[in-house]
Amino acid sequence: MKNPSRLIHRFGALLLAVMCSLQLSGCSWYFMPGPVIITDEIPTETVSSKADAPSGETSLPETVPPSGAVSTEEERPSSQGETEPAAGTTAKASESAPSETASAAPTIPTSETGGSQSEASFAIDYYRTPAALRKVASDAILVDAYNVINSCLAFKTSVQVSCSKEETGLVLYLADTLCPLVKAFTNVSEDSWSDGVISWKFYVDKVEFSIIRAEFEQQVKAYIEPVLQKKYGDIERALLLYHAYTAPASYNFEILSGAFKTYTEAEQHRIHSAYAGIMNHTGVCHDLAGGMTFLFIQAGFNACRVSVINKDDEHSWTLIELDGHFTFCDATWDVGGSFAYFGNSVNERTTAVGGSFKKEQMMIYDLNVPAHFTVVNPGFKKVQSLCLTSVGTLVDLSINTKASPHTLRFTNTNTRRSVSIPCP
Repeated sequence: MKNPSRLIHRFGALLLAVMCSLQLSGCSWYFMPGPVIITDEIPTETVSSKADAPSGETSLPETVPPSGAVSTEEERPSSQGETEPAAGTTAKASESAPSETASAAPTIPTSETGGSQSEASFAIDYYRTPAALRKVASDAILVDAYNVINSCLAFKTSVQVSCSKEETGLVLYLADTLCPLVKAFTNVSEDSWSDGVISWKFYVDKVEFSIIRAEFEQQVKAYIEPVLQKKYGDIERALLLYHAYTAPASYNFEILSGAFKTYTEAEQHRIHSAYAGIMNHTGVCHDLAGGMTFLFIQAGFNACRVSVINKDDEHSWTLIELDGHFTFCDATWDVGGSFAYFGNSVNERTTAVGGSFKKEQMMIYDLNVPAHFTVVNPGFKKVQSLCLTSVGTLVDLSINTKASPHTLRFTNTNTRRSVSIPCP
């Protein structure tokens, strides 16, 4: 490594991570990115106001956050959830052990995620697979993805797989979703497949990778553990985690500029990744949505990254299940700590204010979202209207846990206008 002091610092970070993992009780170093405000009491006076047309919005190179008002779709349909059974389900993978190059990788886990983790039980799990993501791939493809992850974490540079070359893209999509370290620090791609083996090279050495992994896992733990308190329900945990992630985040316009091409291949992979979204709080929509989705998955939520890619639009956000209802949240358009795009329905994303995206182009890899999920607004229209009055402005969140149901208060720090709603 070129900078000895940097190496010493990172060894220190690794030592800290090891020491923290050996503690028998909770520790006090938790870092909660973003000014999330949590109180037990909420002032009785609230000012609810209709949304004015947003002004001064920042244009994004991929898809510009639109102006206008939130759609008038009903708050909560009487029937929600999945509209049809999983598509493309195939026979389960062979019961034989994974390949020798990834002997420790699990086969298909017996349980699926649904609902957040319990208090103080968090442990990072790169094989945690949300139920929604299982709709995209067969068990055999999932096992290949697990083996890629396992080999990468073991600092191996190849793994035997059962997938075809045409299926390699899906395998790597799954591996990247479940473990952002894979694509951030290796050159693995769809062209990496050859004769049943996927091969890659690392951009860092083994010692540096172990330090990077320790720092990454420490940061993920710092994001998630503060929200895993029994007094919070799933929606509140999701709101707190979303706010902690978006408040310090910013859009990395440099990735779409000519300057990005001057970086080395290794730097480009690291900067343009879900890893950067989590560690550096920056990226383009694919990175920011990927980082947000990974944190939701690690917190135990049923979540997937949704993408729209065509000649006119290219954008990504997250599908998440909250208390049995699927909804959209867009961390990229809420950078700076807003909630304007938390809790969107499919129909709201088709309006001008929601981006004018087409339903048939909202995909989880090659799975159409509206065809397989009923995506609704669970009750955040007033909050979204408040936030849309000044897009990108920090919105403070406070939770009155003594009320039943809990009361959520959102305050626009720019206009000082607030809105309080019962937790949906």
